[in-house]
Amino acid sequence: MADKQLHMLLGPEKGQKDQYLDNLKKSLKKKYGEDPESHRFYPFDTDMSQILSILRNGSLFSAHKMAVILNSEEIKKAGDIKMLSQFCKNMPEDVTLVIMSDSVSVDKRLTALVPSSEKKIFWEMFDNQKKGWVQKYFSDQGLKIEAKAINIILEMVENNTADLKEACQKLAFYFSIGDVIREEDIDNFVYHSKEENVFTLFEKMLLKDLSGSLEVFSKITLSGDTDLVYLLSGLMRQIRRVLKVKMAVAEGESIQTAFQMYEVRGKKNQKVTGDGLRKYGLKELEQIQREGEVLDRQMRELKKEMQVIAFQLFLTRSLKRYSID
Repeated sequence: MADKQLHMLLGPEKGQKDQYLDNLKKSLKKKYGEDPESHRFYPFDTDMSQILSILRNGSLFSAHKMAVILNSEEIKKAGDIKMLSQFCKNMPEDVTLVIMSDSVSVDKRLTALVPSSEKKIFWEMFDNQKKGWVQKYFSDQGLKIEAKAINIILEMVENNTADLKEACQKLAFYFSIGDVIREEDIDNFVYHSKEENVFTLFEKMLLKDLSGSLEVFSKITLSGDTDLVYLLSGLMRQIRRVLKVKMAVAEGESIQTAFQMYEVRGKKNQKVTGDGLRKYGLKELEQIQREGEVLDRQMRELKKEMQVIAFQLFLTRSLKRYSID
């Protein structure tokens, strides 16, 4: 195997892993004078034998192939690991392979395949680092942002720089150099932009609007680029927060105190959450949380088309059961 043909990228920090892949792709382009032929594989979506067959076959259109196997924590079968091991020991010179996972560890037999110099773990940023990252991003765009607005952005997205950058890019588009982004601006952006997102889906769910929830979900998935595992994770984070607020109010706290306790910020967000508290009982929210957690475990083992169906069934069961005629 030629030097640096095999890489392993682990950990939850998606943005830095994406940057690593981008740098690797640029390096290969510089070396071969053209972009490499790119492939992305999921163990639960494509058999290992099929993956390796694609990599062994020469390309008619490019001098080099760059392949990424995602969710590699799912590679556990002895047969799959044996096939991959044999491939890595005699890797074609025109292939670069990257083994990736959001977990910080994978099967030890996989780890043993990769040279120690090419194993990287990318950790999530600490809260103070995330706030500094967001502030610097907008400063670089000639914008200022209030601390409260930063807090809401950090509640919006997964804990990685890739999602932070995407959210900040979309938000910055609506402002001019010298503007100050305030808390209410984030509210308007989240709930009133034309683009559907986890928060508009959350709003429809809290209103017990089944048809609206399914319509928003359909629009979110229409592009085919949405990671449904991340979407569900974001949705469940909001539902768990509503449940905590509901429990605090049931124990005698005022709703405003409960909002402060569990960082429900922004007037629109507080209104949506308040509507949900009135429409759902404590047991209803607990049941939805349990079913969502079951779905989260299942989603990681399903192919994309089955993820869509499973998510739709979750929305239908949750809202049809509790909807009010």
